Amino acid sequence: MTEERFIEIMESDIAAIPEECNVFLGLKIITKYCPKDGIEGAAHDEIFSVTIKKIIEAGITEEDTIELRKLNWMLDETCTALACFV
Repeated sequence: MTEERFIEIMESDIAAIPEECNVFLGLKIITKYCPKDGIEGAAHDEIFSVTIKKIIEAGITEEDTIELRKLNWMLDETCTALACFV
């Protein structure tokens, strides 16, 4: 997975609202690759997780990246980390 492909997927329009907790399901995917990480910060209605670089280096697959996007995970405003509205 390249950074360019990761960003392309995360900026795509494939997000959906799942029936289950999208935050929890996304964190399960993230911690599969980065088990010592999870929620790295929070704002008013948004949580932040690992950096793009870290999860790519950990070996995230394209399939799991697509699943994160379907769970409505996105890139933070600086496009350096994963984020999700809660």
